[in-house]
Amino acid sequence: MATRKSSKTSMSLSRLKILAAGEEAPYQELTVELLASGDRLAREAALEALLERPLPGMRDQLRALFDELSGASDKLDPGAHLRERIAQLLLTFEDTRDLDVGLRASETYEKSMGVDSTANLRALGLKLVAMADLDVFPYVAAEHVNDAGSWSPEPANTALQLLASTGNQVAVYQWLVAGEHDPALIEAALGLLSDAPASVLSRCVGRLAHGALARKDEPLLTKLAETIVERELEDSYDVLPSIMRGAISKELYAYLALLLASTNRPGLLAILDAEMSDVRRRSAIAAALRVRTTPEQEAILKRWEEA
Repeated sequence: MATRKSSKTSMSLSRLKILAAGEEAPYQELTVELLASGDRLAREAALEALLERPLPGMRDQLRALFDELSGASDKLDPGAHLRERIAQLLLTFEDTRDLDVGLRASETYEKSMGVDSTANLRALGLKLVAMADLDVFPYVAAEHVNDAGSWSPEPANTALQLLASTGNQVAVYQWLVAGEHDPALIEAALGLLSDAPASVLSRCVGRLAHGALARKDEPLLTKLAETIVERELEDSYDVLPSIMRGAISKELYAYLALLLASTNRPGLLAILDAEMSDVRRRSAIAAALRVRTTPEQEAILKRWEEA
């Protein structure tokens, strides 16, 4: 049997859905009431409604609620779901005075059932800091580039993405070459170095390839090969034979052969020509060269057919 309190909450939530599409004053009045109620379900519904229809005039109350939830998070906001919604709302307001909330959110470490439950809140905190103060942000982001758990790449992923987008690509490069990292994050970070000089990116790719080959990390090896080809990193062409001769699957070898053949660049065709000397791999190379045969590729095929 439903209690009087739960029935009242249910009625209030039904009213909220109606008022959210109507005039602002009654919608805000009920939202204020629900956020002050202390009922987690009511607060969550109110915050969800605000995300659909933000009310900047409620900024002060949202900040106060963030303080309240942070003070007794294990009881009022386990998992930080409510605080995440507040941070998202503050981001939409774009008020630089919310730097303090961003800093607090980025420093929040809590566990639920023994697992870090505030990674997304820390990521949102980084976004708030970047929005509020670009001079402070790089320093805070540097604290989180290695802040990734076994279940989520956050907030490290957000830190790297924001560093790159705010003109701090050098920090991303430094992170890449500093040691072993989550391969998925490495792949993402490589794509962020769009403005890095080719010679610098070549150095980075060479270092990463060494570790990826030792681990037989095929997804990362694929990303590295694609980066070399797409960015035309001629200084790294010597890395490609090492990747192709590494202990990789036949499927990956065939893909890399096709990747190199599709460019028809002399330097990459020379690699395929040299690879033809391996009888075990010759059929895969020949198949790649026959997909869109050019005079240069035809010459390679003919030479090895006559050999």
